[in-house]
Amino acid sequence: MPEDYPDQFDDVMDFIQATIKRLKRSPDKQMAVLPRRERNRQATAANPEGSRRKGWRGQRGKNRGCVLTAVHLNVTDLGLGYETKEELIFRYCSGSCDAAETMYDKILKNLSKNRRLVSDKVGQACCRPIAFDDDLSFLDDNLVYHILRKHSAKRCGCI
Repeated sequence: MPEDYPDQFDDVMDFIQATIKRLKRSPDKQMAVLPRRERNRQATAANPEGSRRKGWRGQRGKNRGCVLTAVHLNVTDLGLGYETKEELIFRYCSGSCDAAETMYDKILKNLSKNRRLVSDKVGQACCRPIAFDDDLSFLDDNLVYHILRKHSAKRCGCI
């Protein structure tokens, strides 16, 4: 190893380890669209009593709430300013959290609507990541090493 680059050795080793870890992941987890079993498991985790409710089958096609969705992208497509040919499976949370609305949320919404609160802006439950995938390490086209942290959702929930 040349003496000019001793500080970069750890970065290169991190990059190699992260790349090997990604290659060791099972191919079924790398699919652009999650299998039905995984989608059902995540929906159940987001709404535990929802999967056992009577009439659950009748809701097909209706809003099922906050779910994890995946898409296959190039890192450059993320719009963060990186120029690279590195690809990734980007997972994100989508859907509505209306079913997770609590009595508190309903009261705030009503008070805001009736202008009983000082501020009209009342937050509502939204579908957000509650856990993130492992860090993503890559080299850009200029051979500069980068690490993206908390870049892709692992689990979703209503917050």
